[in-house]
Amino acid sequence: MRTLVLRPLFTFGLLLLGLLVLRVAMWPKSGRRFAETHRGEVVLFGDSHADDVHLKGVPRFSTPGQDLVSTWMHMRALHDARPADSKLKVVVLTIWPYKFGPLAERRLSGRHQEDNWGQSAFGVTSPLARLSDFVEPALPWRFRWRLMLNAAQLHRTRFLKGVVCTDNPVAKDYTPGLGSDARERSWFAEGTVSRWAFSQILELCDEAGWDLVLLEHPLHPEFYRQVNARALADYESTMAAAAEHPRVHYLALGRDSLPHTAFRDFHHLTCGGGESVATHLDPLLAELVD
Repeated sequence: MRTLVLRPLFTFGLLLLGLLVLRVAMWPKSGRRFAETHRGEVVLFGDSHADDVHLKGVPRFSTPGQDLVSTWMHMRALHDARPADSKLKVVVLTIWPYKFGPLAERRLSGRHQEDNWGQSAFGVTSPLARLSDFVEPALPWRFRWRLMLNAAQLHRTRFLKGVVCTDNPVAKDYTPGLGSDARERSWFAEGTVSRWAFSQILELCDEAGWDLVLLEHPLHPEFYRQVNARALADYESTMAAAAEHPRVHYLALGRDSLPHTAFRDFHHLTCGGGESVATHLDPLLAELVD
C-alpha cells in the first residue's frame, strides 16, 4: 500500500523537476525578447486588438484572445528581465468588456475548447510559468494542470514591431448577434479569474513603476444596445476605479461615435478606426515619455 502511494508521488515529483529544468534551459531564448523590450520606452500588450493600434516601432506582445492570465504572465516575464539600465516607462494594454466575459472565463477554466484555443494559449504561456503558479488557488485546477502539461513547449508568442491594419468595413445596417450569456447574465461578477488577473497586472505595473495605459477601443454601437447593462456598468466602474491610481490612464474610447466604416466587426477596427484611436493615444504617450 505504501508503495502504491509513494510511487505516483515520486513520479509526479520527477515530472515537476524535469519541467523546471526545461524551463531554466529555455529561458535564455525567451528572455532575450523581453530584455530587448527594455531598450525602448513603450511596450504594447493585447490580443487581436493590438493589431489595430498604430504604434510604429513599438514592440508588442499579442497573447491569445480574451485571456488576461496570459497577459499578466508575459508582463511578469518582462518585469523579471528588466536590466538596471531599462528605459521602459509605459505599458499599453488593450482592454474591453469581454476580457471579463463568459467566453474568457470558460477559457480560463482550463476546460477543452472546441476552437483549439487552449493549444495555442498554453503553448505561449506555459513556458513562462513559475512553480508557484501550479498551486495558485485563484487559478482553476484544470488551468494549472494544463500549464504544467504544456510547460515544455517552445515559446511562440508573437513579438512584432510593425503596424497591421485591414480595411474591410461592415455594412451600414450591420447588426451583430451577441450570445444569450452576454445579453442576459451579469457576467462581470462571474469573471473571478479574469478580475484576479487584472488585479495582478495593476500590482505588477505599480511595483515596476510603469505607467499603465488601459486602451479601450471604440465598439460598434450595436454592442451597447445588446450587452447586459449590469455587467457593463461593473466593468466601467472597475476601469474607472483602476484609473484613480496616478500611474493608470484609462482611455475609455468604447462609446466614441464612429461611422460604420471604422469597424470590421463589432470590436475590431479598420485602418481608419485605428487612426481615430491614435489621435487619443499618441498625445498621451508623448506626455508620459517626455
